[in-house]
Amino acid sequence: MKSKTLGLVFVVTALGLTACAAPRSSPRPADTAPGAAAAQVAPKIKVIKELAGTSWVLVELDGEPVGAPPAGWDPRSLEFGKEALRATGNAGVNRFGGRYDQYDGELGFGPLALTRRIGPEAIMEDERRYTQVLSRVVAWRQDGTRLVLITPGHKRAAVFERVKSGQAK
Repeated sequence: MKSKTLGLVFVVTALGLTACAAPRSSPRPADTAPGAAAAQVAPKIKVIKELAGTSWVLVELDGEPVGAPPAGWDPRSLEFGKEALRATGNAGVNRFGGRYDQYDGELGFGPLALTRRIGPEAIMEDERRYTQVLSRVVAWRQDGTRLVLITPGHKRAAVFERVKSGQAK
């Protein structure tokens, strides 16, 4: 009896090993063959945990794309200082600066001081909308390579593209 059981165990084990070593029924695609170059490599996106030391240019405000500024004007921007939790940027016509507080996904801006330049009415209106959004920000999140600022009732109040430090004016 023992020899029959032992023989059966041997046959079942051999069949199992043979099945594992059997070739696949369909060939592997060329781009996944051993040694083949990858057809498409997904870009690595750095996860942002701290905003300090980053610079951004506004690309969307209140759900609407932001176009390039008129000739002679700088794009609207936002820069988070490396120290002292200070935010600065360009609002359209005027520069601004003030304190910001970040804790994980929460974000808020203290009173922002603006320079007092006067510019074309359309740019001044865009500047007003931008600074109002900044004053209502309560949170932030990363969406791919973009920074998304959140206000009460609006999950995409302002969307930014990252720029190299010092590149945004």
